[in-house]
Amino acid sequence: MVDLTIHRNSLYYFILKRVRDPWISEDLAQETLTRLLLYSRNQTVVDAQALGFQIATNLVRDHFRALKRSDTQPLSEDLVCDTPAQEQVSIDRQRVDAFNRALAAMPPLRREVFVRRRLDGQSYAEIAAALQLSNSAVEKHVVRALQWLHQEMSRHDAGREMQHASTEERHE
Repeated sequence: MVDLTIHRNSLYYFILKRVRDPWISEDLAQETLTRLLLYSRNQTVVDAQALGFQIATNLVRDHFRALKRSDTQPLSEDLVCDTPAQEQVSIDRQRVDAFNRALAAMPPLRREVFVRRRLDGQSYAEIAAALQLSNSAVEKHVVRALQWLHQEMSRHDAGREMQHASTEERHE
């Protein structure tokens, strides 16, 4: 029977030098000693250390072959998908629809001033000249349009949250 304790540390460091992972080295060193012990039960071992290093070399090769075959990488928690989830797409479409309804419900002049300023990028002076309004009237229309849109979108979002909460209660 072979005394394996004297070979354990040298085998461990031999393997560690090749795989560069202490946990894998520990496993492979243990497997090497197990195989060496099993072999020595049935066969005469002339040089246990040389046989141990040969078994360890084979196990290291097997380890790297298995890594190449798997060729997978663990997923990272930081992995981000650029495509929004289907639920988010649906929510965004509903918000766009609500915005369009709120915009359509505005008085025509206010809507015209808002669209020219915020969507077309015209200056207050350009809008005032085109619509024969004062600059302050244009500013008031933009402010009131923003207040209206904010109010309507808040109302829409609150209604959606209440609907979502009642749906969750039904599923519980």
